[in-house]
Amino acid sequence: MSDTMRRNAGAPVEPEGREVGKKKTIEELWADSNAIADRIREKLEMLKKPENAMELPKIKAEIGKLYLNAASLCLSFINLAKEDKSVEEKLIALSKNKDILETLTKRTEIFFQNAKKYGSSIKSGTPTTTLADIKGQEDVKKIIQSFVFLAKHPSLFDIYKIKGGLGLMMYGAPGTGKTMFAEAIANAMQLPLFVITPADLFKSYVGASEQAVRQIFDDISAFSDGAILFVDECESIFSRRDKDTKDYKSAVTSELLQRMNGEGVDGSRRIMIAATNRPWDIDPAYLRYKRFSHMIHITPPDKIAIEAIVTSKFKGIPMEEDVVPYALELIDRKLNPINGEKMYCSAADICGIVENACRMAVEDVMRINKEDAVDLQYVKVTKDMVKRATDAFRPNLTEADMRLYDNFTPEAMKKGN
Repeated sequence: MSDTMRRNAGAPVEPEGREVGKKKTIEELWADSNAIADRIREKLEMLKKPENAMELPKIKAEIGKLYLNAASLCLSFINLAKEDKSVEEKLIALSKNKDILETLTKRTEIFFQNAKKYGSSIKSGTPTTTLADIKGQEDVKKIIQSFVFLAKHPSLFDIYKIKGGLGLMMYGAPGTGKTMFAEAIANAMQLPLFVITPADLFKSYVGASEQAVRQIFDDISAFSDGAILFVDECESIFSRRDKDTKDYKSAVTSELLQRMNGEGVDGSRRIMIAATNRPWDIDPAYLRYKRFSHMIHITPPDKIAIEAIVTSKFKGIPMEEDVVPYALELIDRKLNPINGEKMYCSAADICGIVENACRMAVEDVMRINKEDAVDLQYVKVTKDMVKRATDAFRPNLTEADMRLYDNFTPEAMKKGN
């Protein structure tokens, strides 16, 4: 068992009467899960009683937190079982269910959904995306793998006297796969992914935004094995502060700065990942090494990545012979015109070309089949469909755009460049 798992074998939640911090057996953790289920049922019954009408917001918040605690325990069971086969055997015996790990996986997602329903402030879940699902970007993947390795082995912080925190800032053009990388990291670490956007933080009422920040970190604290906090569109949240900055936004910035200090330190495995399309709009105070130990430019797909994306997207689709190489040829011409500036596109753009060609095939299927047809007659994606889809595509990333990202550094920002 890894050093992190040994430390985190203790329960995320301490029901009344249990000693806080004491390492627990699987049987005790199972008893805790049953205790949480009982408390959820109790709180749900309280919602039905008229005399509790004034307390409904508080009760719902408590239920949401209990569901997060339940999800945390499920993830702990799953992770412990992956490292020690005897854990799965004990869980099967306790539950009388030979498919207990599959059941726990399904329950985890249900608990996350219910937590959101009853007041959890942010979207959360356990992603299935892996690094292998992301085509190309091999240099980026190597950095991501080193980041994950360090996160999985927190003892390295002490051995090599690393004082800074562990955080990742991804920047680059829209649609280049930043969200998929965040999902892949959470999957590789077997941790839940919590996603926040500006809309989750900036509220209309005085004090509500600061409370939203506190609620987010309170939700994450339910996961003793750790969690990934993914801050999307972070340029709007981590924006530069000046004399015209609204008071509530400054308060949110201060609260986030305080909360970010120490995240990922000492093997907490509560790690912040951020993504932005406009890194130059971010307050340099957020980009200190202590807060983001890794900063990565997520570049547009290269020729190899484009081929992998197109091949993967067309796999299993009815199509004419040589559609894939024809599509690759047309895309290459678009991005590398003979008499024009080299252009770039995102992975999302490439997927869009393939899907638009497929939509044209669907339109033909509609034309040759009756609306109430049971057995549809399908149509192959043709080269002409691919050509029309590619002709409609307008790449909008120029060499100048790429230089902006390539030349971005926190040091340049601090100098005002």
